Amino acid sequence: MSDTEKRPSGRDISSKNPSAEKKENEKKKRSRVKQLLADVKKQVEFWFGDANLHKDRFLKQQINESRDGYVDISVLTTFNKMKKLTTDVKLIARALKNSSMVEVNLEGTRIRRKHPLGADPKDVDKRTVYVELLPKAVTHAWVERVFSQCGTILYISIPRYKSTGQSKRFAFVEFETVEQAQKAIELLNNPPEDAPRKAGIFPKYGGRGIVTQ
Repeated sequence: MSDTEKRPSGRDISSKNPSAEKKENEKKKRSRVKQLLADVKKQVEFWFGDANLHKDRFLKQQINESRDGYVDISVLTTFNKMKKLTTDVKLIARALKNSSMVEVNLEGTRIRRKHPLGADPKDVDKRTVYVELLPKAVTHAWVERVFSQCGTILYISIPRYKSTGQSKRFAFVEFETVEQAQKAIELLNNPPEDAPRKAGIFPKYGGRGIVTQ
C-alpha cells in the first residue's frame, strides 16, 4: 500500500464525521439550556418567595399595584441578576412552567405567586446570623455553600460599596429556623480541629468569633 493509500487514523475518521460532531454539539447545547432554565427558575422563585418579598419593597409594590397580582416578566429582565442569565421573556416563562411558587399567564408574559404573601414573621432576627471578615470577592453562592451545611437558607444579604461594588466583607444570613441559625453560630465559631481551612468550607480569617447573632 502506498503512502497515498494509507488508512486514515481514528482521529481523521472522527474529524470527518459531521453527524457525530453535530450530535455532540446538540447534546452540549441541551445541557446548557437545561442549566439555564434551572438557574432562571431558582432566581425567580427566590424573588417571589416570602423571605425576599417581605424585604423587597420594589417587587412587593409591583404586586400590590397589580389588580390580579401579576407582574410583567419584562420587569424581571431589568434586574441585574436576570440580565446575566437571559432577557428572553419566552425562555423565562418556559423555565417557570412547572414552578410550585409562581404561575405564568396564558400569554406567557406575566407571572404571579400561587399563594398570597403571609404576615411579616416575628422571629427574623433570631433566625439571622451576622458574618464578618469575609473575602473581598465574596458572592451569594460562596456564602450559600458555606452555610447550607447548617440548614435551609432563606435569604442572604451582602452589603456593598456603591462606588466600587465591592463587598464590605460582612453578610446577613437568614435561616429557616432558630435552631439552624444557632447551629451556624456554634459550628462556624468553633470548627472541628481537622476541618479544612480553604475558602468555601469554614470562613475562618484571623481567629474565631466571625459569627454572631
